[in-house]
Amino acid sequence: MTTKNKIIIGLVAVAIVAIGLLYLRWGPKVWEVQITGVTGDGHTVQYRIETVEAGTADTLIFKNVDAGLTPPYFKWDSARLQSIANRVTKECPEQPVTVFGYGLRIPWLSMFPNAVSIDAPERCRMAPTDHRGA
Repeated sequence: MTTKNKIIIGLVAVAIVAIGLLYLRWGPKVWEVQITGVTGDGHTVQYRIETVEAGTADTLIFKNVDAGLTPPYFKWDSARLQSIANRVTKECPEQPVTVFGYGLRIPWLSMFPNAVSIDAPERCRMAPTDHRGA
């Protein structure tokens, strides 16, 4: 095997590892969770969506930030998504929903996956019901 072939094989291996790491960091993921709470104001405190993985007691916290021009997400609606998560928390706290996002949860780096959208039943996404009995 020539030196040129070894260099090409080495570069291909490095490229495969790099693409794999990029996919782990920014590749799409889907989680089946129950939303238990929301925090943050989007200005001084980052939006967070607190969840429990469906059927378990394992917590998973999502950050909810605009991705801006980060392909392929181009997300600019974190406030709207936070509002949807808040309504799901109030209207359907025990209803499992699907959260689409990207990223990894690495506690020692304080990394959270970023939520991109929430697929919840329409009744959970609607305006809160009036419990005053008007």
